[in-house]
Order: sequence, then C-alpha cells, then structure tokens
Amino acid sequence: MKTGFLGLFLFLILITPIHAEIFHEISLTNEEIIINSTLILNSKDKIDYWNLKVNIPNNSEIIALKDEIGVVEYNISNNEINFVTNRKKANTRIVNLIFKKKLEEKYGFKIAKISLFGFKNDSTIITAPKVSYLFIPDAEIEYGETIKAKTNGGAILKIVFNGKKESEHYFTDSDLDLEYLEKYCWVIKGLTGMKVPVKFGIVSLPDSEYNEILEDWSSGAFKDGLVFVRENLSDYEKTATILHETTHGFNSFALDWDKTKTAWFDEGVACYVTSVMYRLLNETKPEIFGEEIKWREGRTIHTLKPNMEPRDLHNYYKQGKNWVSAWYPSKHSNKYQREFGYAYSELFIRDFLKEDGSNLHRIYQELLKINKSVENEYVKNSMILKIFGRELKPCYSTNFKEIETCVRELNEMDFNIPKTEGSEINCKIEIPKIPKEEPEIGFDIIREINGFFEFICKIISRYF
Repeated sequence: MKTGFLGLFLFLILITPIHAEIFHEISLTNEEIIINSTLILNSKDKIDYWNLKVNIPNNSEIIALKDEIGVVEYNISNNEINFVTNRKKANTRIVNLIFKKKLEEKYGFKIAKISLFGFKNDSTIITAPKVSYLFIPDAEIEYGETIKAKTNGGAILKIVFNGKKESEHYFTDSDLDLEYLEKYCWVIKGLTGMKVPVKFGIVSLPDSEYNEILEDWSSGAFKDGLVFVRENLSDYEKTATILHETTHGFNSFALDWDKTKTAWFDEGVACYVTSVMYRLLNETKPEIFGEEIKWREGRTIHTLKPNMEPRDLHNYYKQGKNWVSAWYPSKHSNKYQREFGYAYSELFIRDFLKEDGSNLHRIYQELLKINKSVENEYVKNSMILKIFGRELKPCYSTNFKEIETCVRELNEMDFNIPKTEGSEINCKIEIPKIPKEEPEIGFDIIREINGFFEFICKIISRYF
C-alpha cells in the first residue's frame, strides 16, 4: 500500500477531470535533507483555485510555499499542510513546496527514511544525488550520478551514507576488513544473476547493544540498507553472517513488491549462501534434516548435531502440514518452528539448484518484472511458486526411507555457483518538463481594470 498519500479537496471536483504530477528534488547537506517539491496540477476545464492538503514527515521545517502568483498562505496540523492556491483561472497550475528535515546520525552514518507525498493514481518523480545507499520500494529507479525514480502515488525514501571507509559493495564506520568481504560477493551475484547498484552499510555491535534492538537469537540482520552483525562472532561466522544478510539486501530489490512477512524464499536463498560460505571457508556446518557429523582432531572427537532430522520432515508431511508457506523467523518464539522454517526453506532452494547452479537466474529476472504490490500471503506464494513451476514441498514423500535418501543427497550436493558479474538493475527515467505559465485571461482583465481605476482615483485625489 502506498504511503504519503496526498489528499485533494477541489472546488468543481465533480464536473471536471483532474490529475497531478509530483516532482520531488532531493538535496543533502551534512546535517539535513532538503525536499523541493513541485506540484503540476492539471484540470480539463479552467479552475479558479485548488484547495489542497499534503502530508510532510515528522519534525520537518517548511522553507517556502508558493505558486505562479506568489506566496501561498497555509495552516499545518499533525504534519498535514492545508492551503488554497492564489486565484488564477487556468487548466494548469504550478505549486512549489520546499521543506527540510534533520538527518539521523547513527552508527557513524547519516540516515533518512521519509514518506514523500503523491497522488494515488498519478506519477511521482524523485531525483537525488548519488549516495552509498538509496532505495525506494515500488519504484523504477535509474542509478547514476543523479538518481532518478518514478512511481505512482506516495513513496518511501531510504537513504544511508557516510562511514569512514567503503568498498564496491559496503561502507562502514567499524574496523571490518571490507576488501576481505569483497572476495566473496561473487557468490551472491553468481547465485542470483543480479548486480545491485547500491552499497550496504555494515554495523558491528556488542551483544548487549545488539540484543536491545534486534532479535536476541539471531547473529545478524538486514534492515533499510544496513547489515547488522554481532562483533563477538568468530571471523568465519562473521563473514558468513554478513554474506547471508547481504543476500537479503540483494533480495530487497527483487521482492520490493512483497508486502507480506512470509520469508521462505528470502531466507532459503540466504541460508543457501551461508552453506556455500562455510564450505569456501573450510568450516563444518550442521546438516539440514540430516545426521550427526563426527570428526577427530588429535585425541578429541567432535560431534555436530543436525539442524532438524529426517524424522522431523517426515512428520511434517505425514501430518499434512504446510505452515512454512506463511513462516517468517520472528513469527515463532518457539525455537523448533523457527529452526524448522530455516532448514525447510534452504532445502527447497537446494532441491531447485541440485541440477544447475544457475537456475535461480530465471527466477530473479521474473521477480524483477512484478510491478504491483502484494499484501496477501496466498497470492504471493502462488506467484512465486508459479515462477518456480513446483510446489513448496522439497523431498516430499510419506515414506521415511525416501525422505532420508533425498535429504542425504541434498546435504552432500556440490555447490556450483556461476562466476558472473550479474545483470545490472536499472531503469531509464525521464524527468518531466515544468509547463510554461498559462496566460491568465479573466483575472488579468480584472487586475488591469482595478489598476486603471486606482490610477484615476490618484489623479482625482490631487484636485479634491
């Protein structure tokens, strides 16, 4: 659902078709984000004035509000600006609103997440300077030195920049070795077939701070362009976790239309990347729906229990369950259901990739084509599974031995990731031209008559 809706209250609204285009020009200082908004208001018949209401973000400061005639008076309440344009009988009116808001400073970054207003069924154009991370869900975006975006209705703008160092895919204020992480980004690009046009900010936090703002059972998280990771993880765990969360960052481009919370696809691909990373780093990861792994180091025997056993999957199918289709990690306080969901989601992706490591390329290209928001879980799942051409039932059988054999094969499968730079995600956006001011007939004549009358009065007053 679009946010930042622009309410419109218009005289003669019932007898003349109307529409509007919004053009938001974004500029940034080290302290503030400044939004220069131009409203191009069109009506089939000439209208004397427009009565409008627009919403601006919390704690914003209005710099100016004017139209072609001059300054526009306004009232503001609860971030809603109410105003009536100056009188001018015309088909097209231009209103300019400029406001600003302080940037949030956190983790060494400058951050902005704001709602921009727009007409529900009309186009909204946004331009902004190139920064490390800028994303607008549900919008077509052209990334360049100037970033351009187009959507219908309101938009959510997410911006993150700053940090003391950066690399091709990351920026951070921490002491993390970004070049080391860059060595493994090819895994995500090769798996998804995508090349994202932004960088992700990495935040490394101590457990006490991490647990306050994120799930205490997690080792990492991705949110609004930021990759969070626990700083006390071992080097290989930290690397695998950052790549896992980076995958969520890639997925945010392919799934920006998804307004549900269901996560089996998103987490399935990210968990698959984690498994690939463990092998690349020569570390052992628990099997999924598998068996214990035992190995000896000197006189010490190590045992690694599986993340779920074949019996768990067998029971799930035998009992006719399908709750993973609506699963997402934070939905379940029950650790078993949470871990089952992770394992099941990865099993589905493994099953799909066992024959060809590039199979997901087609899936991502189809997901990128979806241009309508989806809020229903059933609709979302139907759309994705139709693209996959299969049901969400990896290793499905009611026979325990068949399940055991299937999961063993998937735990032992080779990870064949194509080495590719990926296809760039980009669009071509045309910036609208601001219409030239229309000659004003009715009110121009009235003003000329009034001016002439005032002139005559001044002359007469000299003699009386």
